[in-house]
Amino acid sequence: MPNHNLENNNAPYSPPKPLYEQVKSYVLKRIESGEWPAYYQMPSEHTLVKDMGISRMTIHRALRELTQAGYLERIQGVGTFIAVRKKQRKMLELKEVDEVIRARGTRYHCDIHFLQTEPIESDAATAMDMRPGDSVFRSYSVHRENNIPVMLEDRYVNPDLMPDFLEADFTTVTADTLINSRFALLSHEHDLHAALSNAETHHFLELEDATACLVLNRRTWLGDEILSTVKMLFPGNRYRIT
Repeated sequence: MPNHNLENNNAPYSPPKPLYEQVKSYVLKRIESGEWPAYYQMPSEHTLVKDMGISRMTIHRALRELTQAGYLERIQGVGTFIAVRKKQRKMLELKEVDEVIRARGTRYHCDIHFLQTEPIESDAATAMDMRPGDSVFRSYSVHRENNIPVMLEDRYVNPDLMPDFLEADFTTVTADTLINSRFALLSHEHDLHAALSNAETHHFLELEDATACLVLNRRTWLGDEILSTVKMLFPGNRYRIT
């Protein structure tokens, strides 16, 4: 009878991974399987210490290295979130917020706080490839699900490329839907990151406490000209991008 205990005696010896590497493998496995998707707030260090029986120093090292490698994003005083990888950023395709909300069978509404022409300020001018002081269209709105604010949108549009933008009724159609229906050949650049809510966010999104938010910045080109830039801010406890 063969001795099964000796079958792998010739296999090379593989020493066990250091504990911090085991923690990294634990986290990466859940990211790669989709169990912990982008923007997901992962368990706290305290919870991982309790669940894994490993020291907090070891847990901290593992999470720090994963953050440095771009897998995690940490917000001081709030928590640690699964980051959007660079490959994901390039391939990002987003459903419209009104489409997502209505697909859930819930009620969608948009508050337009202002829709106007104004002189563009320096930072926005750089993003729009315009000169500070040039006239620009700007819309500022809050999107709601069952009357709860789930997205703050701050958008600039080049008046030369879309001169009738201010005439649209954005309570019935989103700006992105309008732009995409008007122009066939558009290209986009996205940047996604997590941020802690500030005073402006608290006011318009009606937040009571400091809240981790997902911030999406998008630039849209029509040919080689920038048509629009938009900053969309989502409270992480109310909405998940799909």
